Amino acid sequence: MENHNITEHVLNCIAPRIRNVLMNISCNDIQEIRLRNSGPVVIVNSYGSSFVTKNGRLTQILSDQCIYSAEYEITDTLNKCCGYSLHTHTKDLLNGFVTIPSGARVGVCGTAVYENGKIKSVKDISSVNIRIPRNVKGASDEIIKAVFNHGLQNLLIVGPPSSGKTTIIKDLAYQISDGRLGKYYKVCVADERMEISGSREFLGPNTDVIKGYPKAKAIDIAVRTMSPEVIICDEVGFNGETDEILHGINCGVKFIITAHANEYDFNSRNDLLSLCKIGQINKIVFLSGSNMPGKVKRIVNCNELLENIRNNTDASVRNTCEPLLYKTN
Repeated sequence: MENHNITEHVLNCIAPRIRNVLMNISCNDIQEIRLRNSGPVVIVNSYGSSFVTKNGRLTQILSDQCIYSAEYEITDTLNKCCGYSLHTHTKDLLNGFVTIPSGARVGVCGTAVYENGKIKSVKDISSVNIRIPRNVKGASDEIIKAVFNHGLQNLLIVGPPSSGKTTIIKDLAYQISDGRLGKYYKVCVADERMEISGSREFLGPNTDVIKGYPKAKAIDIAVRTMSPEVIICDEVGFNGETDEILHGINCGVKFIITAHANEYDFNSRNDLLSLCKIGQINKIVFLSGSNMPGKVKRIVNCNELLENIRNNTDASVRNTCEPLLYKTN
């Protein structure tokens, strides 16, 4: 499936009036389609956010020539994204998203409905954000050459939202399982939100996918039942995930993981620092950001990063990090 077809699949989930306008826009650089109740339709690409005019052009000027989303169109779009079965997607909606078959994640904003102190459902949907997935062969070439030239290593890829993390790990799965490192490694993808594996053929011939499970559970299943050589998972750091990653590494499995952060905030991610401190992460890739998706800013050895933190002159940073860096097991 080419990127153009993926975008068409996404467009088919959008309410007809808006879809007919968006079909006139070149899809090569679209990253997000944002619809807000009574708000202007917004397209996000590498240049930032733009509004959409009634004749299908992008503009930086908000005027009455721009198209706006009506409440019924937000509802219609969400229904289409859920295959007209909202109740089967309740769990995902409670977590703020649904995933359509192409692998596009649709962020959802609404009002939480509580029952006995717990969120039971979501009502009054006010906006949806459709993120366009990309399958870019060769997206991980620079990382393959810099990190895996001497075999598999544990790798952490760090970047802010929309910096290209998912695109890169899809290509890493493909290249590692397709013999690009000298053998067909067994790869397992823990795809909790089902956005990595939307286009199965792009993950390579020796890749297995565990969909919809919480990542910690998927990692546990993979280690116990699939004998993977590499496990790949996106956006880690919650609900015991780093503990399961550590267990998997101790069982001899290599991990490629991503995390939301930028280079300057990384010091505050104690969960990730703890993995680095005990020597389980070999390399860290920092991505540039949403203005240059998939662009590698720098690749560092984990020990180098830890030494930089130890030498940091900011006392508040040292006080936060040193207990993690020097703690003995």
